[in-house]
Amino acid sequence: GRVLALAIGLCAFGFSIVGNQPDPGYADDRVRLTGNHPVQAEAFTPLGNAALEAPLEMQIRFALRNQAELDQLLSDQQNPVSGRYHKWLKTGEFLRRFGPSSSEVKALEAWLKSEGFTITSHAPGYLEFKGNIAQTQHAFDVRIARFGDGSVYANPSDPVVPQRFAAVIGAILGMDNMVRAVPV
Repeated sequence: GRVLALAIGLCAFGFSIVGNQPDPGYADDRVRLTGNHPVQAEAFTPLGNAALEAPLEMQIRFALRNQAELDQLLSDQQNPVSGRYHKWLKTGEFLRRFGPSSSEVKALEAWLKSEGFTITSHAPGYLEFKGNIAQTQHAFDVRIARFGDGSVYANPSDPVVPQRFAAVIGAILGMDNMVRAVPV
């Protein structure tokens, strides 16, 4: 039961953490969220830009913090000679130890609102928000292009965010609908 709960918690936070790299093209405090664009977009020829007023519903999956401590905990919990063998975390302890702090989440929400987005939902592992393509391109310094018959859209490059959120954001979902795309 508790192993499953821990596994679910890891999935909710995006167990696979992508690297957030400083972008040499920016003089300010912005970083590129490496691995946050659909690789399928690289196989298609863009038709042009997506309609700027088109709405997007997006989600930020929070990154885990204290990764080395989490790795050690998971190893110890499965090691019969460890003092932490089968000693599971109490309810809420995973979030306190490995999730973002409430001040980090509030700062991220404030930044998104300052960029014109509307926060639609907040849960322990993610934050949902909405806006349009123009806002998204501006806030995340990313192009959203049209592909195929024009109904498919995606960001063919990785988004950029303020450095202060590099350790908070694990992934940004919703800048594309590439699941509908099929190469010809």
